[in-house]
Amino acid sequence: MFSVIFALAALANPFTDLISMLGGLFNSVLQWINVNVTHNYGWSMIVLALVVNVLLIPLTIQRLRNMQEMQALQPYLKRIQTKYKNDKQKLGEETMKLYREHGVNMFGGCLPTLFQFPVLFGVYNTITLNTDHFQHAGWLWIGSALSHQFPNFLATNLYAGDKVLLGLYAVSMYFSIKLTSNTGMMDEQQQQMMNTQALLMPVMLFVMGGLYQWHSAFILYWLAFNVLSVAQTVLFMRINPSRIPKPVEETDAMKLGYPHDCPACNETLVLAKGNKCSKCGVKARKPVPQATA
Repeated sequence: MFSVIFALAALANPFTDLISMLGGLFNSVLQWINVNVTHNYGWSMIVLALVVNVLLIPLTIQRLRNMQEMQALQPYLKRIQTKYKNDKQKLGEETMKLYREHGVNMFGGCLPTLFQFPVLFGVYNTITLNTDHFQHAGWLWIGSALSHQFPNFLATNLYAGDKVLLGLYAVSMYFSIKLTSNTGMMDEQQQQMMNTQALLMPVMLFVMGGLYQWHSAFILYWLAFNVLSVAQTVLFMRINPSRIPKPVEETDAMKLGYPHDCPACNETLVLAKGNKCSKCGVKARKPVPQATA
């Protein structure tokens, strides 16, 4: 995700008006929060993250439901991949058929994710609109006497960079990647690559953030938003079970193309000599493929 943000940053010019509008809107909200609720710009950024998180709940639910459905389809996809591993065309056809049968859009989570980028740029724009305020603002250890003793590691104000805050965000990013990774359909090598990426991306973020001295106010907002998003994901997965059932356990008969249950006795089909049901003795038959329009 983070690498995509930098890629989109280079294309931000077409959305300048939108980002400026969001920056002005968030600035109004931020000032109201600071004057009427927190009286501290650090806490105000955290409350702003909460407000934005709440406003994005409809898109968040759409993204999480899509992610949940994609994860629920992984066992089905694995079977298809095993069955048609030597026929890429058939593999593609059966995969798309699976998505259609369960009403899943494999790109359904892209739009909600992409919409977060102009919001993120809008928040950054808000900080630049309040440079003087953030240069004289502190939060917890930021701006404390300790921060003035170690200015290379701790921010002396919310406009300066803070490595501790950046490190906390990198940790939260690691858990966010692990939580949202669809490793169910990956082989062992792909899972190792995903685990490596989950480690490398936070490290790259920490290095780049320290190199470019990202404003601690921006990282504070980002950290708060990410923690809230992780909590939303965990809560959603617990209280909202997937509508896609787990696949029936694949039996030896199913691997040969026969149904799971014997049509005659409705018991789990176990093949005996002559491809007969071992329980009722009726000869098993393979389902006739339905003709497609």
